[in-house]
Amino acid sequence: MCNTKFWTDAWQEARETSSQAPSYGNKQGWQHFWNTFAEQYALRNRQSRPIYNTIIDGLVTDGAITPDCTVLDIGCGAGTFTLPLAARAKQVTGLDTAGQMLAVMQSEAMHDGVADKVLTLQTDWLDLPSEPAYDVVFAANTTAINDYDSLMKMNELSRGTCCLIGFAGTYHIKVRTLLWEHLMGTPPEHTAFDIQYPFNILYQERYLPNIKFYSYRQRYRETLAYMIEYYSSYFKLFGLEGPETTAKITEFLANRALEDYCTELISATIGVLWWRADRKATILE
Repeated sequence: MCNTKFWTDAWQEARETSSQAPSYGNKQGWQHFWNTFAEQYALRNRQSRPIYNTIIDGLVTDGAITPDCTVLDIGCGAGTFTLPLAARAKQVTGLDTAGQMLAVMQSEAMHDGVADKVLTLQTDWLDLPSEPAYDVVFAANTTAINDYDSLMKMNELSRGTCCLIGFAGTYHIKVRTLLWEHLMGTPPEHTAFDIQYPFNILYQERYLPNIKFYSYRQRYRETLAYMIEYYSSYFKLFGLEGPETTAKITEFLANRALEDYCTELISATIGVLWWRADRKATILE
C-alpha cells in the first residue's frame, strides 16, 4: 500500500543506493568544497537569474510568497534563491554551513540592493529549535531535506507556508556525467532528491501540496584550469584522488576543451512544491 511508510522507505532506499551516498557523511569535505568554489557559483547564479526569478514569481502569483513575509532559506549557498526571494519578501534569512558561501551571498545582496533584507545564519539547520519562527520555510536542491524527519521539521519552523524544490527525473550535467562514467565505470544515479518522495509523503500526511514543473537548459563556459581544479576537488569527495586521478581528469577535460575553455551543459526539470504547514485536509467519515 502506498502510505507514508511506503514513500519514506522508498526515499531511504533511493538515498542509500545513490551514487553520492559514499559522500554523505563527509560534511567537512563538502563545506570545504563549497567554500572553495563559492564565488564561481555566484557568477553562475547571475547568469541563470532569469530561471530563478521565474520560479519565485510563480510562487508570488500563487500566494506562497508575499511582500510582508519572512523567509528561511535552508542551504542557501551563494544566494541562488535568497536574492530573488529578498526582492519580493520582507526579509530572508539565508542559512548554510559554508561560511564563504554566506560571505559571497552578502556581497551579491549588496550588488542587488537587497542587503538590508538579507540575514545570514551559519549553522546546521537541524540544530534550530523546532518552533514556528518564519512565515515561509524554503529549501531548494539541498541535501538538508533528505528524509521524513527533515521534511516534517520544515513544518515545525513555519508559521504558514513551506516550499521545497527538488529534481523531477534526471538532473544532467553533461561533463560531470561523462567524467563520472569515465572514472567510475558506470553512469551516476540521481534519484535520491527526486521531488516525488516529499510530494507523496506530504500527500499521505494530508497536507495537499501544490506542485509546478520547470524545465531548463543552461550553458556555462569555464577555463580548463578551473574545471580541472573543480572536478579534482569534486571526485576527492568520493575517494578518488592522487596523481593518477588528476591525470585522468586533466586528459579527459583537455580533450573536450577548445582554446583552453570547457563548456558545461546543464539540463533539468525541477518540481516546485509548496504547501500550508498549518492546514491539513479533512477526512470525511
